[in-house]
Amino acid sequence: MRKWDPDTFNQTDFKLEDGISNQNRFRTFTLRKVDELVGYTLDGIRAPSLNRHSGKHLEAMDYHEQMKQKDTVIIDVRNAYESDIGHFQPPKGGAQLLDPKMRTSGDFPKWLNAPETKEKLKNKTVMMYCTGGIRCERATALLNQITDAEEDFKTKEVVMVRGGIERYLKTFKEGGYWKGKNYLFDKRMEQAPSDKTQQALDADVESNCCLCQKKHSQYRGQHKCATIIPSSGLPCSVPVIVCNDCQITATNEPLSLSCPLCEQNYQTPDTAPDLLGQKRKLGLIAQGGKDLVTGQKVKHAPHQSSQRLFVGKLPLTMTASKLREAFSKVDLKIETIQWIVDRDTHAFYGSAFCQMISMEDAQKAQALGTIQLSTKKKRKQKACVAFSPVHDNATWPEASYCETEYPPIGDC
Repeated sequence: MRKWDPDTFNQTDFKLEDGISNQNRFRTFTLRKVDELVGYTLDGIRAPSLNRHSGKHLEAMDYHEQMKQKDTVIIDVRNAYESDIGHFQPPKGGAQLLDPKMRTSGDFPKWLNAPETKEKLKNKTVMMYCTGGIRCERATALLNQITDAEEDFKTKEVVMVRGGIERYLKTFKEGGYWKGKNYLFDKRMEQAPSDKTQQALDADVESNCCLCQKKHSQYRGQHKCATIIPSSGLPCSVPVIVCNDCQITATNEPLSLSCPLCEQNYQTPDTAPDLLGQKRKLGLIAQGGKDLVTGQKVKHAPHQSSQRLFVGKLPLTMTASKLREAFSKVDLKIETIQWIVDRDTHAFYGSAFCQMISMEDAQKAQALGTIQLSTKKKRKQKACVAFSPVHDNATWPEASYCETEYPPIGDC
């Protein structure tokens, strides 16, 4: 690959692994394009720039030494179920370990944006680590963009270990400050320090079988948490640990399985950082919505569905009865009509808000896009239709509102 494209691949950190059994090897080499390599829900123009904001790489030896330092925090940017079977354990008096308690990578930006998290990171050297280093590239860039954009939130430095946990364990073959196993997403399942004794590995186990609570540190059987998350109404679905003795019970009673986060009733923070707003503040998005670093453009979100519609291009002679009649000809029913008037003159200028009798009717009208109006003119006149959701915490129509047959003519 370096011969084929030296400009691209001479700087690539390839990882080579020897001695893997045939059953655990990758069968094929697959290359495919994706919108986002790590599922932080920061795809496209929302993604922080790696060129501008990526953290500093430390070799494993330097990363090891940094864990001894005060005024330092170390963040595990992997999912909580990965951390359960292994994580860094800095020495006493050294870095403080922080676990974001992520069910999925999409939780990380929300955790990082929480005020209590920022308080722990403020004016500290922030270390991050993950399995092989890829997630840290995105995570460090995200943090650096946030601190670059927010005047009252700064860190000393943001660093990551080059090559991730995998490279660290190859450097410190007896484990160093690593405790437990490194969760892997391939057929090897996990990685342990090569020179660490089985007795020492057993002593490191902190995780338990989710059913019998016996110490156990292997994910086998593809069992998942069945607890319903209140905010989404969906099952948690993160992998859970089930020991060998409980495999049959877990298979027969899948609804009884619950992960440690759900057992703690842990809820992910719900506010993500305004990354587009930060990029605009930093001058990274030009007028017109173009990202000056990546060249991508802001994609406007589709209109949110709502039972209230905006209806425009109405003739000034329109009445409530005529408007209802026009909608009824396509089997749609209006519940409430509010004429939209000029802020200064209070005169009707050809637009209205219409509350439909049902969401189904509103969606049908939106799909049509226009409504044919009944007029005496030979030229057929159409009104345009679009969703018009009511703003959060707003009440519409107001309790005192009274619908009128004719639009207001304004101040006399």
